[in-house]
Amino acid sequence: MMVGYFERRSLTEKLTQAQRMHKNGWINLTGSLDATRVSKVLSLSANIVRDVLDIHELPRAEFSDGVEYIFTRIPFGQTDSGKTAPFLIAISGGHYITLSPHAKFSPLEVGDYLFSTTERPAGVFAANLAYIISQYEQRVHLLTEQISDARRRLSRHEVENSDFIKFVAIEDTLNEYRSSLEGMSRVITQLMENRRHLFKTRDLEALEDVDLHIRQVLVAISSSTHTISSIQNAYSTVANNTLNQRMKALTAITILLAIPNVFYGMYGMNIALPFQGEPWAYPVITSFTVLLILLVMFVAKRLRLF
Repeated sequence: MMVGYFERRSLTEKLTQAQRMHKNGWINLTGSLDATRVSKVLSLSANIVRDVLDIHELPRAEFSDGVEYIFTRIPFGQTDSGKTAPFLIAISGGHYITLSPHAKFSPLEVGDYLFSTTERPAGVFAANLAYIISQYEQRVHLLTEQISDARRRLSRHEVENSDFIKFVAIEDTLNEYRSSLEGMSRVITQLMENRRHLFKTRDLEALEDVDLHIRQVLVAISSSTHTISSIQNAYSTVANNTLNQRMKALTAITILLAIPNVFYGMYGMNIALPFQGEPWAYPVITSFTVLLILLVMFVAKRLRLF
């Protein structure tokens, strides 16, 4: 377990890491957590802290013994891996506490989104959420670029089967992101009711902006999912049309080749046939066969048979 202490005492300073815990600071815990020990030292609920160890824990908000607990999920791993992990935020008195047992997280990366001091945990919370949503947005944009690249290659008939296998992975990733973001949006809506007067007006406005950002990312996810479906449908249509054209061509070739076989088959029988002994019979029969093939092709084209 790694423990870090962070603080920002004034708006002119940057968020920095401290050597020890101060009042009104940010405490961040990552890696393997001992729920009993953590809850005892930080005066948190052991049962709730234990919940963050469950990789499948969903976003939710809970209030217990004067502490507001907010579960979110953060993305980690490769862009198209679709992995998200639970991330617990606890607002306790003057402290802002974050626990991330499954994914690496550094509060210093939140500094660009922080417009308040760590003395206001509610302001830190809004910045923390904004950072998490930006991570989702970056990953969704990268996946969208991969989808757009596949669409361009489809127009050039360069799409391969591996692309469609990749589409399945991308679609699973987008669905995972959608599920996490929708859960976080519901949590934000619940918190904006401000039943325990945790947030000030500016904090509520910041949360509203974060919720709007989530909805924008969800729209991008829906658009990307729709694009994948369109590409798959288009490729299926193109593949079926190509197969139909090839079957049509093979059928035409089979029919046309059957015409000379009729004559060659007759003259291959051991019975007397007209012109059988004439030296000019072969070129005449061959020429007649070619003309008959051309005539059949012409009639079939006019009738749009093939």
